[in-house]
Amino acid sequence: MKRVLIYTNEHKDPDGKYTEAVSEFFSAKGIGTDTIISDIKRTEDKDAEIDQGRSDYDCIIVLGGDGTVLQAAREAWRLDIPIVGVNLGKLGFLTEIEPSAMNESFERLLNGDYYTEKRMMLRGEVIKADGEKVMGRSLNDIVLSRFGGMNMIVLPVYVNGHFLHEYKGDGIIVTTPTGSSGYNLSAGGPIVEPSSDVMVLTSICSHSLNHASIILSADDQIEVRLPDDSKDGGKIELSFDGSYRVILEKGDTVRIRKSEKYTRFIKLNDLNFLETLHKKLGDA
Repeated sequence: MKRVLIYTNEHKDPDGKYTEAVSEFFSAKGIGTDTIISDIKRTEDKDAEIDQGRSDYDCIIVLGGDGTVLQAAREAWRLDIPIVGVNLGKLGFLTEIEPSAMNESFERLLNGDYYTEKRMMLRGEVIKADGEKVMGRSLNDIVLSRFGGMNMIVLPVYVNGHFLHEYKGDGIIVTTPTGSSGYNLSAGGPIVEPSSDVMVLTSICSHSLNHASIILSADDQIEVRLPDDSKDGGKIELSFDGSYRVILEKGDTVRIRKSEKYTRFIKLNDLNFLETLHKKLGDA
């Protein structure tokens, strides 16, 4: 290992003590470090934050919670660099290391005592009514939801070009297996083993008695076509991992499919998914 990127959430490490400790640990081992201080509260797409031309990082060490890991994964997707998170948040589903065990975990990392796990990402594309295209990626989910006001929104959904259903309510969630234990779970969707290659479509506060989630193949393409002459529903917002947001307009089309790139996580613990779920959720 020659160089690592430290990606820090300034709100989780306000005095920089954890960032400094990580930098000092690797510097003492003769390993170069670069540091990015991230403002997790930003809502714009900042893919340029990480130098997309760099190819010499061996891994990214993320200091923060799950939201920081999601942001780092979204910004580093082109580089295909493995990520390991230090949990400075609460549950920490996506983080591997507790602050009290940093040095021990980093020693294992340097000794090669770990494995990597691939996680599917989503690619979302908005085709505006005027032909403009906006694209983003997410590790957790892509959500179409109402924006401001209390009006119900109407979302005609197609899968592989075939009409599936007209969802009426507060919106829909399209989630990866990694994101299934997040917003999707809160909305009544299923938890999916995170290394699976599937997409889950879940409605949000559906105005229907039939609001069951649908599990789709990772090879499927989901399309939402907003009618350009509709008088129903309110404004709609599309978000990638709850961060990067696009306001949709009548006549816009949204296409969601599996990304060509995966996120790779460094795994230092032997806990399987169900054991991790039990630990994080605190079930007896």
